[in-house]
Amino acid sequence: MAIGLEVKLKAMLWDVPENQRAEIVGKILSDPVDYFKNDDQVFIKALNSLGWYELIRLVGKQNLVNLLTDTTIQKLFPIQRRNYYFNARRLLSKYTLPLPG
Repeated sequence: MAIGLEVKLKAMLWDVPENQRAEIVGKILSDPVDYFKNDDQVFIKALNSLGWYELIRLVGKQNLVNLLTDTTIQKLFPIQRRNYYFNARRLLSKYTLPLPG
């Protein structure tokens, strides 16, 4: 699974110089939530390139809800993709139980 995901992440970053690509992929795989919080453009590329279950496995359901902000969703293209992630965020937040305490 990790090898396939690594290949997809490298393909997603096709426009990044090759020497930086491996470094970015390593950072994403080591702490994807933190990296996506700090680099909105890479997160948008991930939303456009990775499948739903790959995103869930990479960042987790609750983290995905937190990362899918209105600002981020508005940057997606085409409009159908915006609607898809708007609805996904709504459904995830509805069915994700809050942490106790």
